[in-house]
Amino acid sequence: MIKEYYLSILSGQKRGFIASLLKSTLTALTYPYSAVLNTRNILYEIGIFRSIRLPVKVISIGNITTGGTGKTPFVEFMARYLLEKNKKVAILSRGYGGSNSSQENSDNTNDECLVLRENIKDVPVFVDKDRVSSGEKAISDYGVDCLILDDGFQHLRLRRDLDIVVIDSLNPFGGQNLIPGGSLREPLKNLVRADLFIISHCNQSSEQTIESIYTKLNHINPHAPVCESVHSPVHIENMTDGSILEPGWLKEKRIYGLSAIGNPESFASTLKGLGADLTRHRVFCDHHAYTRGEIDDVASEAKTLGADAIVVTQKDIVKIRKMNIKDANILSLKIEIQITKGIGLYEEAVNKVLNME
Repeated sequence: MIKEYYLSILSGQKRGFIASLLKSTLTALTYPYSAVLNTRNILYEIGIFRSIRLPVKVISIGNITTGGTGKTPFVEFMARYLLEKNKKVAILSRGYGGSNSSQENSDNTNDECLVLRENIKDVPVFVDKDRVSSGEKAISDYGVDCLILDDGFQHLRLRRDLDIVVIDSLNPFGGQNLIPGGSLREPLKNLVRADLFIISHCNQSSEQTIESIYTKLNHINPHAPVCESVHSPVHIENMTDGSILEPGWLKEKRIYGLSAIGNPESFASTLKGLGADLTRHRVFCDHHAYTRGEIDDVASEAKTLGADAIVVTQKDIVKIRKMNIKDANILSLKIEIQITKGIGLYEEAVNKVLNME
């Protein structure tokens, strides 16, 4: 509820004296945030803070706004591409909440890392605030020759060979205001550091919106290629028995949606696009840790509404599965990212890095 109220203030949906006062306060708080950010960047530029280069290829995948851009599916996409190139790959993640343990199989990890470990079992995923340390461990323990720096655009300590930024077409530039007055993690001008842009959720945005994103990116960084991508449904998994259904199963089914992700509107749009009758979509804050009571309440409400199934995202199912729930029909919709325009530009950028001596 707090996050929803916060977002409604930023978007201008909430009006009145209190909402206006809170918005002004949040906007004022962007100045100290900006000062700290700029100071850090300058210290790296003049060499007081030093970036460390590891003896392997490092590809960073990040974003300029908070939450829901499609960064994690693209990390998986990149890992699979590198595996196809016969590269030994590891993923370095800070992890939501930032574990300090260079652990590859720690239980103290976030939902996104759990999804990555589940989907690409051949790729070790390290969770550690210190990505240099976890990168060194990946090299020594697994002999990797490629590291994917998950959520790495703002992480300047580890030097990278390719900086990829995912831009969400549904909220591309965060209202052009820094946190906490908006959802920008750093000023848009810093996109000049990017080597490649991936626009996500293109099938859920208008051509005019996509064109305006191209124009903005070209103005800030005319040298970085731009690709378009979509989140494509792959299959549906039944949590109880692990059986697999085609996405088309959702057509004309009464569905209760449940999600705790950065972009719940995109999930709802995907369900509707598959023909589901979305009777209810209950939304929790991104990375929410569900309780058994909350899931029981969802199951009870879904039954009352006559829903054929409760459908969640993979980020949700990796947490709910641990509860060993047997009395509710809970399904997980698996999504993969696909590059629909500019695949040649993507391959050229990555292959150039891989072929560098």
